[in-house]
Amino acid sequence: MSAAVAAPLNRDVRIISLIGVAHGVSHYYQLAFVTMLLIVRERAGLSFTDVGALGAIYYGISGVCQTAAGFAVDRFGARPILAGGLALGAVGLALTALADSFLSFAAISVVGAIGNCVFHPADFAILNSSVNQRRLGRAFSIHGLGGSLGWAAAPVIYFLDDLVGRTGAALIGALPGLVLAALVLGNRRYLVDHRIEVHAAAAVKGARAGLGLFLQTSILLCFAYFALIAVNTVGIQQMAVPAWMEMFGLGERHAALCLMVFMVGAAVGMFVGGFFADGMKRHDLVASGGLLAAAALTVPIATQSVSAALLLPLLALAGFAGGVTNPSRDMIVRGATPPGASGKVFGFVYSGLDVGSFVGPPLFGYLLDLHLPAAIFWIAVCLYVVNAFMVLTIRQASPPRVAVAAE
Repeated sequence: MSAAVAAPLNRDVRIISLIGVAHGVSHYYQLAFVTMLLIVRERAGLSFTDVGALGAIYYGISGVCQTAAGFAVDRFGARPILAGGLALGAVGLALTALADSFLSFAAISVVGAIGNCVFHPADFAILNSSVNQRRLGRAFSIHGLGGSLGWAAAPVIYFLDDLVGRTGAALIGALPGLVLAALVLGNRRYLVDHRIEVHAAAAVKGARAGLGLFLQTSILLCFAYFALIAVNTVGIQQMAVPAWMEMFGLGERHAALCLMVFMVGAAVGMFVGGFFADGMKRHDLVASGGLLAAAALTVPIATQSVSAALLLPLLALAGFAGGVTNPSRDMIVRGATPPGASGKVFGFVYSGLDVGSFVGPPLFGYLLDLHLPAAIFWIAVCLYVVNAFMVLTIRQASPPRVAVAAE
């Protein structure tokens, strides 16, 4: 292989790895915050509904701010915005060491949410402008893989709490964000400024700007898709541990292990899905097929017809099926995005994740307080099926994507 070919590959590996790990840290902070809430729930006088409400505040603020973050990314550049988000996420988790009431945790959730809102617009702006287009599907898969591994790492807070206590767990847990913020700032020469494409797109006749950009049917459908999938993903992540404890009689650590296995399965699925995304044109078929498979694998959990011993392999397969869809999903969004609008569109569309995350945790927490844990997984089955059909509609509504050449 020639040096000319090897250099871009090495550069892409560096960029994809850095952004993938940064995305993992963002997801880690999302779930680590709720994990800290569950650890101190009884001491702080919180119900499961309170925990769900605090999660809703976190994701609600993040969703409101994410579109604004997309405009900030297109205005100031993705790299400094991403570094700032990593630092704020670290500060938010560290502050949980001091909180002891609903109001104090609510204030902290605002700090964490502002840090969390920047990741999708910043990450995708960097990947779209910095990575060879032939590797973009795999770049998206590593990005999603990093996020899933971040979620999978978050339950380690339970074990850190056992080893060093609540304060130690919060402070140790805050370190990754600070380290990654420094690395993002230090890699300026590799992270291409996507605003070059933004300026080129401004000269394209008929290019949409402002709110009209978000009123395209394909963009609105992408937003709805992400909102519904997040009700499943985040609701299960935050409430599955106590749900499985009640449904299958598991201990807390065993249930936490089940959650980690589910998310590792999703991470492996995302990695495999990247090759599908680069090798297939019908991304909608990959996404819908994976969602229907995840629905089928969730039915035995909802019916409690599987033994506790078989729960781990079943969750690994369900996570894998859902994870395979993610890179193709991201390619579908890219296909619906006008050139030069990565920050704005990805910020808006992925704020759907925060809307769904706002709805899912309090709903599932309320079902737990009613001692109806199986209802969580019946809702998951229904939403998987709805999204499988919705993703087929998005492709039909997406206009052809015209590339913009930028010097």
